[in-house]
Amino acid sequence: METSIKTNQKNIAAFIHLSVFTQFIFPLGNFIAPLLIWLALKRDSLFVDNHGRRALNFQMSMFIYAIALILIAIPFLVWQGLIASGETGYISEETFDHLVFPGQASGLIITAFVFGILLLALFIITLFSVISAAVSASNGETYKYPLCINFLKTLKVSDKETASDSSTEV
Repeated sequence: METSIKTNQKNIAAFIHLSVFTQFIFPLGNFIAPLLIWLALKRDSLFVDNHGRRALNFQMSMFIYAIALILIAIPFLVWQGLIASGETGYISEETFDHLVFPGQASGLIITAFVFGILLLALFIITLFSVISAAVSASNGETYKYPLCINFLKTLKVSDKETASDSSTEV
């Protein structure tokens, strides 16, 4: 049973969190880099294992939130585009003139701006959370990401011992 966390383990855990920034170098780097590091070094320490799980959970959660936000935005943008082009079809011209304010393209711009701000907020949350998690890991502390869905459950010391006992039995 681990009683103290070594500096090497703290550095590895912090590096797992910071490796998500490889998304700026190659596509899906925010999944691939932490996953490879975690898979290679998770057996060395429960601390590293849990930080790897948390980092991957957070990246998967942010991906789902971004996809959901984009999927929600598409119908709104299509509708605003139809209004701006005057191609609503089923609404009569008289009714349509009363429903839409002048400058119909401004609705499309406002909708795109609102969803753009929401995506930017998700990005800023990701940046601050990853940096906070890396600092916490380097200090030997656990970090709980905000808005995180637990796909990979973190392990306790008793869970780790049980898993290692069952894997050695043949």
